[in-house]
Amino acid sequence: MNLFKTRLCTLTLLSAFLLPAAASAAASTDSTTSTTTTTTSTSTVAAPQAASPIVQTDVNGVLVPGLYLINSDSRVAFIPGGVGLVVVNKGTALPLGAYYVNK
Repeated sequence: MNLFKTRLCTLTLLSAFLLPAAASAAASTDSTTSTTTTTTSTSTVAAPQAASPIVQTDVNGVLVPGLYLINSDSRVAFIPGGVGLVVVNKGTALPLGAYYVNK
């Protein structure tokens, strides 16, 4: 019974917070269908940051995004699954599906 009361209380509180958002959403859709009522909305947009240059490292003729310390044993590997291009030692075992990138 205690778990039921806790869940009911949580649901009630969350519904109370969502009610004003739902009411304002309903009001804004009603005002768009009316031709006599005009609404204006202002939004603040942050000023764009100065674009910083992307640092790239040249590894055996292949440009890799990022700053890496390389030596003669460094190789570029593509690792799928959202990782992308990385610099690894040539003795590193690559995961399944990964491969070395050659120029």
